[in-house]
Amino acid sequence: MSERKHTSAVAAIVIARLRIQRRLLLWCCAAATLVGCIQPHGIVTTSDPLAARLAAHSVWLAGPVFFCSLLGIAVALAQRGDEGLRQLEMCEQSAPLFGRERARASALVPCIMATVAAFAYWLAQYISGFAAPPVFFSVALAAVLAATLVALSATLRQKSARWFYVLLAFGSATIVYFFAVYFGAPGLAIGFLFCGGVSLIALRQYGEALARYDPIPRVTHEY
Repeated sequence: MSERKHTSAVAAIVIARLRIQRRLLLWCCAAATLVGCIQPHGIVTTSDPLAARLAAHSVWLAGPVFFCSLLGIAVALAQRGDEGLRQLEMCEQSAPLFGRERARASALVPCIMATVAAFAYWLAQYISGFAAPPVFFSVALAAVLAATLVALSATLRQKSARWFYVLLAFGSATIVYFFAVYFGAPGLAIGFLFCGGVSLIALRQYGEALARYDPIPRVTHEY
């Protein structure tokens, strides 16, 4: 019975947040589709097989990794600060969930939005005739999700610490891109492992920070 309550609470949080941010989701999908259609397609003809491989990998991964990571970071930052979301957060605190469970529930929302946007990007690439192969798209999606989860911690920080997590999120995606493009199959495996480790650490850190977070802004009185 307790497990059923937890599942229902998680589902309610996810559905409520997606409903509030449905316009943002549509804008992200529209932007991803547009950029996926207009991004450079094809590679320069070259007789060097290594240069041809690097060029193909770069075209396959640059857009999905970097642009979709920016979208993931944007939707992560949008999870906190809005008045409607602040009221929802106060309701979420009464849910029968521990801090880490609530963190997983709220982290699902930007991950879902980033995933849908990444698939919209890949579909636009596919229609344009130069989509990344499934294994490359998978590692790009893993990089996007890792960046999104790292950026969630920025929503609970202020000033320079906030920007540090934003840069850290984009840096994690850059590292995955570097390994996937320049190291071939071993680089793809390293990228998957790196994304998994970063995502787990980011989600745990976000849960610990969220447990101490108070959605009600402090009011200072001046006399």
